[in-house]
Amino acid sequence: MARVLKIFFHDACFDGTTSAALFAAFYRDVIDRNVDLRAVGMVHKDGDPFDGIPLDADDHACVDFRFCADPRMRWWFDHHPTAFQPAALRDVFDAKHLATWFFDPSAPSCAGLIARSLGTGWDWKPPAHLLEAVQWADTIDAARFESAEAAVSLAQPAQRLAAWLAHGRSPIDTARYVDWLSRSSLSEVAARPDVAAQLAAVADERATEIEAVKDLGVWNGDVIVFDRFSEVGARSPGFLGYLLFPKALYAVTATRTTQNIKISVGVNPWSDKPRRHDIGELCARHGGGGHAVVGGVTLRGDELPRAQATFAAIVRELADG
Repeated sequence: MARVLKIFFHDACFDGTTSAALFAAFYRDVIDRNVDLRAVGMVHKDGDPFDGIPLDADDHACVDFRFCADPRMRWWFDHHPTAFQPAALRDVFDAKHLATWFFDPSAPSCAGLIARSLGTGWDWKPPAHLLEAVQWADTIDAARFESAEAAVSLAQPAQRLAAWLAHGRSPIDTARYVDWLSRSSLSEVAARPDVAAQLAAVADERATEIEAVKDLGVWNGDVIVFDRFSEVGARSPGFLGYLLFPKALYAVTATRTTQNIKISVGVNPWSDKPRRHDIGELCARHGGGGHAVVGGVTLRGDELPRAQATFAAIVRELADG
C-alpha cells in the first residue's frame, strides 16, 4: 500500500491550491515519490474548522489555512495574521514550534512562504512551472496589480484559473487541479480539455457579471455593498467591484450557497484614501479572519439571520469608522 498524504488547503483560492500543489511536488521529490496524495479543501468557519475532519492518513499537512494543534498535523504553513483562533493556539505554536511548522504574516502568499521554507530547510527548489505559479500567487493574493483593469483581466492562464477556482469548483475538481498543477504548468493545466471548456464559460459569463454588479452596488459612505443573500449560487465580484466603483475605499459582499454563507470584505488597493480598519481583525471578531486589507466570514447555510446581522454590523463599522 502506498503511503497516504492528506494536504488540507484553503479552498477556492489560487494561493491555497498553489500551496497544496507545491507541497505535493516537494513531498514526492524529497519524502516519498510514490505517495498517494489526498487534497482536501477547507473553509473558514466559526469555531474549529477541523472539527469532524478525519486525520487518518500516514502524514498530514495544512497550507494557507488556520493552525491545527493536533500532533498528527506534522506540516503547517500559513501567512494569515488571524491563523491562531482561538488566540491561545499561538501559545501552543510557540511552545512546541516543530521544525515543520512555518508562520510568516508578512509573506505576500503562502506559496511563496512554502517555497522559501523548503528551500532553506530541505535544499529543495521548485520546478520552473511551480515557480511561475508562486509568482502569480504573490501577485494575486497581495493584489499586486497596477490597476483594477489588470486585476480583472483574463488574458493570462493564472488569472483564468483563479476565476475558475472562485466559481465554486467541486471538491473532486479542486483535488484534481492540485495534482495537475503539481506536475504541469499553468498553461498546460488551462489547456486540458476538461478545464478549457469551463474556463471559456467563465469568460463568457464576465459580460453578464459586469452588468449585474453595476446594478447591485449600493453605497454606504465610502463602502460599496453587494448584497447577494437572495441569489443562491451568485458569486462575489472580487476585483471587479473596484473596477466598477473606483471611488470605494471598502467593499463588502454577501454570497450564499446551500451549504455556506460567505461575507467578503476588502480594501480597494487602488484607492488614494488611507484605510481605517484592519480587515482581518474585524472579520476575526465575527468568527472569520484574513489579512489587514482583505478577509471574510463563513457561516453555515442555515444561519441566514445571523449572517444578515453580521453583514450589517461589518458595513456599519466600516462606514462609521
